Amino acid sequence: MRLGGVIKNISYSFSANLISLLISVFMVMFVPKLLSVNDYGLWQLFLFYFSYLGFLHFGWEDGIYLRYAGKSFKELNPRTFAGQFYSIIFLQFVLVLVVSLFGYMFVSDPDKKLALVCAICLAPFVNFNNLCNFIMQITNRIKEYAKLLVTERVIFFAGVLFFLVILGRNEFRYMYSAQVFAVVSMAAAGVYLCRGLLVPRFDSIASIRHEAYENISVGSKLMLANIAGMLIIGIIRYGISMGWDVATFGKVSLTLGVSNFLMVFINSVSVVFFPIVKRMDEGKRSEVYTVIRNALTFLLFAGLIGYYPARYILSLWLPKYADSLVYMSVLFPVCVFESKVTLLINTYLKSMRREFLMLEINAMSVVFSLIVTIFTVGIWHSLDATVFSIVLVYAFRCVLAEYHVTKLLGLDLRKNILEDLLMCGIFIISGWLFDSFLCMAVYGAAYLVFMLVHRRSLQRIIGMVRV
Repeated sequence: MRLGGVIKNISYSFSANLISLLISVFMVMFVPKLLSVNDYGLWQLFLFYFSYLGFLHFGWEDGIYLRYAGKSFKELNPRTFAGQFYSIIFLQFVLVLVVSLFGYMFVSDPDKKLALVCAICLAPFVNFNNLCNFIMQITNRIKEYAKLLVTERVIFFAGVLFFLVILGRNEFRYMYSAQVFAVVSMAAAGVYLCRGLLVPRFDSIASIRHEAYENISVGSKLMLANIAGMLIIGIIRYGISMGWDVATFGKVSLTLGVSNFLMVFINSVSVVFFPIVKRMDEGKRSEVYTVIRNALTFLLFAGLIGYYPARYILSLWLPKYADSLVYMSVLFPVCVFESKVTLLINTYLKSMRREFLMLEINAMSVVFSLIVTIFTVGIWHSLDATVFSIVLVYAFRCVLAEYHVTKLLGLDLRKNILEDLLMCGIFIISGWLFDSFLCMAVYGAAYLVFMLVHRRSLQRIIGMVRV
């Protein structure tokens, strides 16, 4: 793909994610203020369950993503894809019945039961939308992918404004209604964009079954790696939901959501970045990795400075959450580690078809997450220690993953990794111990020293951007 096409695709994805970011800012700034603490906690618990719906295809859609990446939309066989579409949707409705029955029988807490059932009922729409998104990405229809993403977020935003602001219905059920309307609307848009693959003319049952088997066998490793990646934080968040009340869960989720704002920009680039790395000459991968890593490090450490004004503004705007905003200083570095894994490390591992290595890394991180959760929640029952464990687990995964990918590329970046950990440590300690002005001065001085030490690398990056 030409550079102009790459930049255009990145701009589409970036614009869509920027709109999503602005809506997320509104959600963080206004929704906690409009909802009661309990209703906001219930909403966060619903979103927690909702985030796992995309795995209920068991790798089916991931296999399609890996097997058909790089093909044009016209090259996709409509009979083959129609069989896969309708089979996946049928599976989702079966799972809705099974999980709903499980929730009513075995979940005693009424809030947790409500959040679980509300989430699972959206599974057919969510996984249909995910498959449409994958098809747009693998066929390089990034503009259409951006339209799907924007459709869902804008309609959800309009629904929230209508129910909470105009009608004044400040309850969880109205937030959920806005989410349902948005997901269904996105499905309607997906039907239109993928209409050529949805005509109900299928191959034989044996052919559908064989195609499904091929997709699941290929995609299951990637799906399990992704599930393990989500479980790293999911286990800790679940521990918080079990060890403390819904209101506390909501407060911690708020600070984690603010800390992850920078990930929106990272995701907008990673959507386009994967096929570029996959087609890259193997001899250039090591050099490109180093350049991108250095540029990303400068940007991410600069982005941490946004913590100081964000915490001050949020403490004034959301005084009932002020006691939990101190955790932002601990959770902000999560975006540093997660951004490197998402944009750089996982992209390289997937391009080298090392999905099983991704699974191993994430599985080890899940075990580590489970161990620290048992200690911090079950034994110590310390919320502070539990929140600190979040960044500890993400740092563990990032270091472990980068060790493996640099080994594959023949690079030695141990010094750089130690510098990253030191910078994040300075940020966390200064933010935890000092007030906003003093901690900003301490971290700002550390970042200035970091740039001076790596000034040659910074000059090289600036020179490449100018060219």
